[in-house]
Amino acid sequence: RAAPPRRIEGFDISNISGTFKVASMVSFVNGRPDRGNYRRYKIKSVAGQDDFASMAETVRRRYKRVQTDQLPPPELILIDGGKGQLNAAVAELEKRGMAHLPILGLAKEFEEIYRPGEKEPLRLSHDTGALKLLQRVRDEAHRFANTYNAQLRLKKISESLLDEFPGLGDKRKAALLKKFKSVQRLRVATEEEIAAVPGFGGALAAKLREFLVARG
Repeated sequence: RAAPPRRIEGFDISNISGTFKVASMVSFVNGRPDRGNYRRYKIKSVAGQDDFASMAETVRRRYKRVQTDQLPPPELILIDGGKGQLNAAVAELEKRGMAHLPILGLAKEFEEIYRPGEKEPLRLSHDTGALKLLQRVRDEAHRFANTYNAQLRLKKISESLLDEFPGLGDKRKAALLKKFKSVQRLRVATEEEIAAVPGFGGALAAKLREFLVARG
């Protein structure tokens, strides 16, 4: 009987109607989360909502890094999704000469396990340890992707506040975010700190400070 995989890497995609497209990779070692090796990705090459292409991009970027940095590959890759997502991931592994890595897809609706080259999914009893482990990995990948998606949406909402300040413009807005990293940090900045940003002076800094205080 084969030993269970020591290290599993699980992937999921998260987007809202094709916007804020992100992906997650979680790592489990001996059945426990290995959070120091989690990774998150902004999808760069996919237009609109295409989970298959997004999964392909994520797997391509992850295993290119594994090869470039000579990282140890996982003993199992788990894709959140059915045959389409699995096939997209397998195609990328093949391109990288890594088709030998064990890989499965876990589709949520019926908790069916998809395997490369097999037409019919595998259905395990819901009380088996193997399925429960796969579900834990899949659910954690899902949580991590959704959390990142929510962070980006909140950041965008807060940044849009700057669009309401008259006369700011894209250049000055970019300079502010480069300096302070977020609107939350900008809110607690002093007038002097804002005035030191390229394109600003004392008068504009004072107005922006007043604007941010008024907006709470």
